[in-house]
Amino acid sequence: MDVILVPGLWLDASSWADVSELLAAAGHRPSALTLQGLHSRTANRNGIWLADHVAAIVTAIDQCEGKVVVVGHAEACGLVHAAVSQRPDGVARAIHVGGFPSADGARVLSGFTVDARGVTTHTAGLSAVDPGLGGLHRRMSENASHVLDAVQRLTDDRRFAVPATVVATEFTTDDVRRWVAAGIDPVRELARISDLTLVDLPSGRWPQIERPRDLAEVLLAQLALPRAEPEKV
Repeated sequence: MDVILVPGLWLDASSWADVSELLAAAGHRPSALTLQGLHSRTANRNGIWLADHVAAIVTAIDQCEGKVVVVGHAEACGLVHAAVSQRPDGVARAIHVGGFPSADGARVLSGFTVDARGVTTHTAGLSAVDPGLGGLHRRMSENASHVLDAVQRLTDDRRFAVPATVVATEFTTDDVRRWVAAGIDPVRELARISDLTLVDLPSGRWPQIERPRDLAEVLLAQLALPRAEPEKV
């Protein structure tokens, strides 16, 4: 199966190298993207916006034969979700690693992470409880503010029929269930997805680099069961 791998907005395609090798060895066709303007920290990003990144993912979907699996990392989960909204019939499953599918009307970073007390870190100026998250927010804003300050526009409700998986890295699946039950904004799309799977993979910011073999095994399990039974969260 074709697997499109989208890194977080301060990383490029090389961050998926080890995972890609393991997916290919299992007989799949991985394709890791370097989004426009993110090939280096000093790249000129003037005139590049969220819609450009979403368009790149949509183009990658269109270039594949049959349905694909699209994997997003961190705040790129919002970009993947937007692409799913544009191509709901072309995606067999969306997998969100260390992030969430940000909702219509929300900023992309609102779906990136939530701390243990349910406080959201995003570019609207809300303060982070965790100083480490605050520092990460500042670095990401410097590198990708052209996307992080943009608002999602999702128009096709068929996105909710596309099976989705959330791989919990810096949070847990129990956290996700609690946040969904509490109606916390970054996870509000999850409550409407009809086929949702939650998987724990404890790691740091970059699981594809820190635990590539374990992440590849998680992805392979999801590829083997593209229509898994939905989990009630």
